[in-house]
Amino acid sequence: MKEKEDNKDRRLSRGLMVLYLVLTVGVGLAITLAMVNIQFVHGDEWRALGERREAGLRSDPARRGNIYSSDGKILATTVTECDLYLDLHNKPELDERGNAKYDKQGRPMQTGPIVDSSFNLYLDTLCIMLADAMPGHDVSYYRERIAVERCKERPRRCFLVQRGVPYSVWLQITRLPGWSHGVVRQVDGQSVVHQVRAHIYGNLAGNTIGFRNRKESGSYTGLEGYYDSILRGQDGLLNCRRLTKGIWLPDEPHAPREVAQRTDTATIDTIVLQRRVDGRSIVSTIDTRYQDIAESSLRKALNMYGGTAGCAMLMEMSTGYMLACVNLAIDTAAHDYLEVRDRNVAVSDVYEPGSTFKTVILTAMLNDPNVRIDTTMMLPARYKNFGGVNGEIKDDHGDWDSLTLKGVMEQSSNVGMSDLGWRLYNNRRDTLRALVERMFPYGKLNPDIKAPEYKTYVNNLHASNRDFLNFCYGYSTRVSALQLLTFYNGLGAGGRMVKPLFCRAVIESDGSRSEIKPVVLNEHICNRRAAALMHDMLEGVVENGTGNNIKNTTYGIAGKTGTAVHSYSNKRRYNASFAGFFPSESPRYTCLVMLENIPVYGRQAAVVFKTISDCVVAVDKGLSDGAVKSVWPRLEEDSAMAQQRPTLAKGRADDIRDLYKRFKLPFACDDSVGTWVSYVAASDSAEGRYVAYEPVGGRVPNCYGMTAKDAIALLHENGYKVKVNGYGKVRSQNPKANNAAKRGVTVVLELR
Repeated sequence: MKEKEDNKDRRLSRGLMVLYLVLTVGVGLAITLAMVNIQFVHGDEWRALGERREAGLRSDPARRGNIYSSDGKILATTVTECDLYLDLHNKPELDERGNAKYDKQGRPMQTGPIVDSSFNLYLDTLCIMLADAMPGHDVSYYRERIAVERCKERPRRCFLVQRGVPYSVWLQITRLPGWSHGVVRQVDGQSVVHQVRAHIYGNLAGNTIGFRNRKESGSYTGLEGYYDSILRGQDGLLNCRRLTKGIWLPDEPHAPREVAQRTDTATIDTIVLQRRVDGRSIVSTIDTRYQDIAESSLRKALNMYGGTAGCAMLMEMSTGYMLACVNLAIDTAAHDYLEVRDRNVAVSDVYEPGSTFKTVILTAMLNDPNVRIDTTMMLPARYKNFGGVNGEIKDDHGDWDSLTLKGVMEQSSNVGMSDLGWRLYNNRRDTLRALVERMFPYGKLNPDIKAPEYKTYVNNLHASNRDFLNFCYGYSTRVSALQLLTFYNGLGAGGRMVKPLFCRAVIESDGSRSEIKPVVLNEHICNRRAAALMHDMLEGVVENGTGNNIKNTTYGIAGKTGTAVHSYSNKRRYNASFAGFFPSESPRYTCLVMLENIPVYGRQAAVVFKTISDCVVAVDKGLSDGAVKSVWPRLEEDSAMAQQRPTLAKGRADDIRDLYKRFKLPFACDDSVGTWVSYVAASDSAEGRYVAYEPVGGRVPNCYGMTAKDAIALLHENGYKVKVNGYGKVRSQNPKANNAAKRGVTVVLELR
């Protein structure tokens, strides 16, 4: 029995041995055949596939050019940003026996890419760095997010902390002791480091510079979009080989960065060699000084009156260069007025302009060769019915029943403008429309920024009397703010209309500049007589009419106010605007301000206009060469007003002499003046003049009328201490002037 079992076991062993040998030989033979097949039969095919996977053409991205302001500052550039991901995965730390380890507080110790000791020691440092670099979140926000994720039972190995971290900050985080392995470098095979377009001054002039489109990948608005082919440059291609996953190196790092590029995707034979060409930079016409003051004053007005949007534009008259272009709209998420993406108020919004369009209508009438308008004619200015119920026009402001043509413009009378239009063009309505369309830039201006321009138009003036009359004072037509600014700029230039330009020059690769020359749209939008008459009327609007809230300037403004109903469904919401040019005697700049959908009727836009014009006059030194209308020559000529010449009661002789020199006024003084002078007013026997002032020793100097700076210097020279209250000029002092007082006594000055 036992022998039979042994024989059976031996047969089974021999069978298994044979089976093993057969399988081994079979598998070996199959492997050998497969190797032969791969190596020799299909070898070329597999080698080509491997080559394609491990080597190939990789893009060498060109650097996008910068956008500069006209005053030499960088408005937009390419910067490196990073998305901060952390690997917070951890697991219990074990000792040599495999038991969990505990810290001094009895908590289980964890191990992972970031050990507990480094995590706890440098977490606050990381959060402070992020809070400083990323406005909008404080330190506690980042600490709580990271700590909560870390305490989870299974923390994420790729936890997004913050997008758009500056590269320098991200690099500092990777260098924190113990954090290097915890900062994720790649996500889904893509590097967390990437190049982005940054506006250096934040939201300033955002729509003019341009935003990246959300719908179209790689496209932009504004200057970025219009000059994209110049700024983008030309990407190169490199023949690279894969080093590791996601990392490629040039095949020949010392060779020229020049590779084959296909020009025809259908063939491989047609190729050219091409290097990477970085984008060129451009110089915009925007001046950051004017842009900043225009934006801040417009935002202040919108916050005060509660509009939904607004724009403020400043144009250089002779060239059409846009020195400032502000487009603010309410951002409900930020609870502020910002340059909102895809909302270029100046270019894209069309609206009924109201009274600022009266200038266009009247200029067209004055330009009509078949009509001779008597500017002294009297026109109704309170109420009139023109041809029926639909022709009733009222003016609710003013105490006059009739006005001259100039008075109609100054007081912005709708009745007066309607009466003039009815008299001259009621039976020739198409003629008036043609005159306006021939002169006003109704067509697309195609400015050199990428922004939608919507259709502007004039209503059918034959539909009703009301439509025709409305057209005469700024309704029944829809225009953009940029079109209206372009017209006023042409009118101020005597009829020469130029295209608005937002780019001044292109900086070539060798550093030279290719200037962009002004483009003339129409050499003569009106005759000289019409331009001169309108110039005089617009000056009158500011001096005597609806714009008199901004008339107190030394340089002079010529312009027109405008208030129009924003929506006929709610006639208590208005668009307030002011358009004009300055200095009024020799205009150099044109400006337009529009506040959209505000709940008050008034002249709010004119105040913003004056803030901008004051800034321009203060900054532009060239205006002191005669372009600014000076009040001093008139004072010199009028002896009755000579006493109004500005004076300083007391001060340093050299400072007062320099001040008079700057105003080009004579400095009348005695020959014996020293360091300090005092002004003696004019009398019947003598003119006003400055005489020497010498304080009496042992008595307090008389500081009345002095500036704080001069008063302190005078008192210190005579050995007294000083305490100053208030600001302005000295209006009282204690001890009083000329009182006996020892040196070292404190003199209290009250300034107002």
